[in-house]
Amino acid sequence: MRATVRAALFMYVLVTSIRPASANEFEQVWTCTIQAGHTLDEVRSAGTAWLKAARSMPGGEELQLVIRWPIAVPESAELFQFVIRAASLQTWGTFYDGYHPDSPAGKADEVFASIATCSGSTLWESIEIGVEPRIDRTGHRGSTRDS
Repeated sequence: MRATVRAALFMYVLVTSIRPASANEFEQVWTCTIQAGHTLDEVRSAGTAWLKAARSMPGGEELQLVIRWPIAVPESAELFQFVIRAASLQTWGTFYDGYHPDSPAGKADEVFASIATCSGSTLWESIEIGVEPRIDRTGHRGSTRDS
């Protein structure tokens, strides 16, 4: 009986901890600098306009945008990252295939470029690391004791 319970518990943990590759997010990260005379609030406003434009395009409906603003930086106080998140490479590809200077996001880029200069981007895959709560000898989750 104990072996059956242990096997069932093992299978439960195994099945609930396996995630399909499509569960990962993909991010394009741009390194940017605010142009002289502009503010973070202007970057946020232009970012909001860009995201609304991107979401109006095929593949852009569920894109997310994050501005990473450093809180401890020895270099430049104007440095930040512009991060576009997509749920899958297929979603990203659909959006990117429709992106051109005359697309809604392309036009929003012109406004953003008047506030910040971005150079070089990288495409990242975010791989979530999950750890199941500890299960004690009695089968209780999250116990800190082994009694």
